[in-house]
Amino acid sequence: MEDEYFSIEMNIRGIRLIHEGLCQAVTKWSGGDPDEQQDLIAMRDNFYKIILEYQFENM
Repeated sequence: MEDEYFSIEMNIRGIRLIHEGLCQAVTKWSGGDPDEQQDLIAMRDNFYKIILEYQFENM
């Protein structure tokens, strides 16, 4: 089965909230599937990139 992709739109506040949740999930990782942990880290980093891009464009 192929992965499905979705698009969502949200404001920077929503991006920051999701990033914070991902940071907590990575920090408080209780073990389990290492692939899931790597996916969380990648998502956290991608949301951080969005935040940095927003800050750069709105200086």
